[in-house]
Amino acid sequence: MNKLLINTPQNVNFEYKLAPVGSRTLAFAIDYGIMMLYAFMVYVFFSTFDFLEGLDNWSLWGIYSLVFLPLFFYPLACETTLNGQTLGKKIMKLKVVKIDGTRATFYQYFIRWVSNAVDIFLSMGGVGLTSIILSQKGQRLGDIAADTTVISLKETLNLKETVFEELTVEHKIVYPEVYRISDQEINEIKDIYNTGYRRKNYEIIIALAEKVETMIGKKSTDRPEAFVAQVIQDHYYSFKDN
Repeated sequence: MNKLLINTPQNVNFEYKLAPVGSRTLAFAIDYGIMMLYAFMVYVFFSTFDFLEGLDNWSLWGIYSLVFLPLFFYPLACETTLNGQTLGKKIMKLKVVKIDGTRATFYQYFIRWVSNAVDIFLSMGGVGLTSIILSQKGQRLGDIAADTTVISLKETLNLKETVFEELTVEHKIVYPEVYRISDQEINEIKDIYNTGYRRKNYEIIIALAEKVETMIGKKSTDRPEAFVAQVIQDHYYSFKDN
């Protein structure tokens, strides 16, 4: 199984593509390369300048521990600040999310980070790879413990309902109040609508529906995504011959 299907409380289906094992492995390799490059630069810096000479072993240990501390926290810091992505994941267009497709919490990133010891380092990646392959949701042990998974951002959403459904000549205008919306405004509505689906953020659709209700001066009893789609279609048919 290489896809994760999420159904929102509003009965809208979002389909996520699970990150392929190869892409996750390459993302890790990129991150590892970045960390090794940092370590090399630190080595060159300290080799070039001799200001550490004369220091006792405890002082040297303290300085090196401080300098290399970013390497230790690199995965956790990146995923926390970059919304579920390390630099490697960002390059490979991968992202850590909750199993329901929403943004993971710091606690979940922390659980994944702690689990790296077993998934990656102590087993040379064997435990993590085996778990990802065997799991239906592409989860390594850290993901299972944190209730997360890794998705690919390369594939657009497969939507059950979109405004791009084929419009027919029998289209029935439900909201004649769309005359209050200008061409520029309807184009902005389309852009925001598409952005909400592309980002898999249903909150954007809900907020947009509330705004459109204000613009046309009428409340809708439809689901937010169906309402906005209907308004866009109604506007098209109302003004297509103008």
